[in-house]
Amino acid sequence: MTIGSALSAVLVDFQSARGDDPSVLGLRNLETKRGTMIPDNIPDLFIKKGKDPNGAPVAHFHKKKGMLRAEYHSLNKETKKDKTYAIRYEFSLGAIEQSLSIWQFKEYLTDNAEDGGANVPLALKFSRSNLQLQYQPKWDAPRQILWQTAPKLNTKYRADFLINTGTPGWVEFSWNGQVQKLGTQGETRFAATTFPGRSDPKFGAYLADNVDVDFYVYRVLIQEK
Repeated sequence: MTIGSALSAVLVDFQSARGDDPSVLGLRNLETKRGTMIPDNIPDLFIKKGKDPNGAPVAHFHKKKGMLRAEYHSLNKETKKDKTYAIRYEFSLGAIEQSLSIWQFKEYLTDNAEDGGANVPLALKFSRSNLQLQYQPKWDAPRQILWQTAPKLNTKYRADFLINTGTPGWVEFSWNGQVQKLGTQGETRFAATTFPGRSDPKFGAYLADNVDVDFYVYRVLIQEK
């Protein structure tokens, strides 16, 4: 059984196979360069219904070399403290590149030196060819590698997160249906500051602006316990 399978209240349910528009995911973030957001898709930067290289229906995230961000921000201002969220994420990669981030649990209230919250407490991000689950406990702390793997291009993967937003909270993670051991102690439930003030999930392609990036999303399901 994958983590979170017994949870109930559905907050977000995107399924490309049934023809869902990517807007189901939430707020679209298209950023050409740092600080320059655009409201609509353009040929060099877009998120829209499409097909993967194998012809399967997807949400197609595309950013040409030089473009910074093609993401959807889910549950904008809706996440809460002392809750448990289950996130199911199915995707494939059209590019593997240093610094490419494909998922963030992003902090929006305390991500500054004065308040001390981590900018991104949790992220799925590449270091060279390894996709890592990274954790940053506070503003000035180095990121910890909780888990990593070397994925392949144009291969469908499933990642599941179970995130508790307590103080401290915790995270559980599974990959292709198998619960993973996290951190240096190999814990299946890793104690973590997941929610310094208000952290929301983001899906898509961010950073790695030195190459063209195509990223394909098949399913996003977010549930609350």
